[in-house]
Amino acid sequence: MTLTVHPYFSRLKSLVINRYSVFLLFLLGYTELLQQQGGLPSLLPAWRFEIPLLLYLYFFLNLLIRKSRLQPLIAAAPLVLFYGVFDAYHIMFGRMLRITEITELPEMFQILPMLGIALIGILLGIPFLAFLFSIDFRQRRTTKVIAALPLLALLLMVQITPDFFMAVFQKTQQEILIYSDAASAENNGRLGMMLYNEARRKSYRAKIAGHQLNPDSRLDFEKVVAGINGQPKKRNIHLIVLESFLDPGLLKGARFSRNPTHPDFSRLFSKKGGLSISPVFAGGTAQAEFEVLCGAPALREFSGIEFDVFTGAKTNCLPQILSLAGYETNATNSYKPDFFNSTKAYTGIGFEKRYYPQEFASGYSTYFSAGDVTDENYMFDGVLLSQNLEFITKRIQENPTLPIFNYVIGMYGHTPHDINFAKRPQVLTMLGKSRDEGLEKSANQYYYRTEAIAAFVKGLIAADPQSLIILVSDHLPSLSGINAYKELNYLGGAVESTFLNRIFIIENGRPVRYNTIHHFDIPRIILNYATKGKYCQEHDCDFMTRDTMFTRNACRDDYLDIMSQAMDAASYLRMIGSQTQCVQ
Repeated sequence: MTLTVHPYFSRLKSLVINRYSVFLLFLLGYTELLQQQGGLPSLLPAWRFEIPLLLYLYFFLNLLIRKSRLQPLIAAAPLVLFYGVFDAYHIMFGRMLRITEITELPEMFQILPMLGIALIGILLGIPFLAFLFSIDFRQRRTTKVIAALPLLALLLMVQITPDFFMAVFQKTQQEILIYSDAASAENNGRLGMMLYNEARRKSYRAKIAGHQLNPDSRLDFEKVVAGINGQPKKRNIHLIVLESFLDPGLLKGARFSRNPTHPDFSRLFSKKGGLSISPVFAGGTAQAEFEVLCGAPALREFSGIEFDVFTGAKTNCLPQILSLAGYETNATNSYKPDFFNSTKAYTGIGFEKRYYPQEFASGYSTYFSAGDVTDENYMFDGVLLSQNLEFITKRIQENPTLPIFNYVIGMYGHTPHDINFAKRPQVLTMLGKSRDEGLEKSANQYYYRTEAIAAFVKGLIAADPQSLIILVSDHLPSLSGINAYKELNYLGGAVESTFLNRIFIIENGRPVRYNTIHHFDIPRIILNYATKGKYCQEHDCDFMTRDTMFTRNACRDDYLDIMSQAMDAASYLRMIGSQTQCVQ
């Protein structure tokens, strides 16, 4: 007996079960699963804009390519991969990708291993090549142009009338939470928030030239400079930023065959190690640099990396303040001069002298070499710090009355934590079920790094006992993503713990411990030391850290002041320490 299906039900079936419904159901299932692995939230709540936009884009991509049995898959590939890039970025770096961060790809590829570059090329290249080779350039040209008009109008609106786009978006979509990319993406979708963030960036760039400074702020800045200048004996300041300096002892769920901290380091600091909140997780070292040198949060309103838009124009961050107050300001960077626009950024924020390894610094005056980096890619902290110690010791002996601000940033410890076991034999292994090769290598690196740091600090105290020494990690390493830190119970699972990093402070030869601070509080600690406590008597130095993201956005005026001058905009800068500085 043959059953016949009524034509109405056949049409209904074709409407319900077609490429568009399968595409949407796949993305809903994919995002639901990925959010459990540390990706961005599910697509389901973003039905106002994101889902219609995805269906339109899928229709448009189908229209562009030739009809075939694989047409639905080939058309879906770019959108699915785009979503995959969003989630991979969030898993690895704990933040949402923005359009402007595409400009950072050259820096990222400089530090990726060849295998990683090859895998990315295969995963992204093959589907996109399949799509490009499937484009039909002959048929339905008029239809394609008409179909492209909504997309073109949307992009032009973001670029030409960003304020209008933002106003419409805010009125028609769900709440945008300025302190949480993930929550905003959950409400409004990945593509929606990417367009909104780009419109906001365009709007801010247009308005920054009109940013005005309160005259009281300028007077306060001059007062801070005068306060340092008035000191009868200015004391030296040493600020060391350590790449991915993860303290394995803070991973409550990890066990090792021995203590990963070198005994010399443990004896030197005892329990004086503190915590500082970085603006980034697993990448974006320049963002951490921006905060520790400029005293304002890195809000990414003009670029994914603030340093990338610095022009070299004078920007009164901490080095500029100290320079005007009579300090010699030196920056020692262990990597390439063009990395994250560091030469222009360092020049603008007030470093009079900038040093890079001689291997990367042809034409630059320098005092140090990267040495043998076989099987490690980046110069070892001990090689960097020992050369800096020799340089600083000689400099102090030759000119003991000229105070110095000695800023050093390393790269050793960067993912993938390569370690040359011939030079630094393995001293520990991970125990138990929680085995992570990257963490095990990082822990071995930590042992040798803490040994080198202890030797450096001891030597610096001997050469310069009445000085301030600050050692701070730029950010945590990625390991296998944010979930790895949850599984290993980092800092007992504290809220936003993956932004908490080790900081060690030595004042006049004695380690001291502060309550948890932000990276952008470090300049205020330095200014207070330079004025022998006078700075904090006159300014708010109560470094409270509750509601981290709210705190960062409360400092937005300071951020705008700095960026307006850094980008050579037509405004003055409200300096660090103004009476209306960021309130926490």
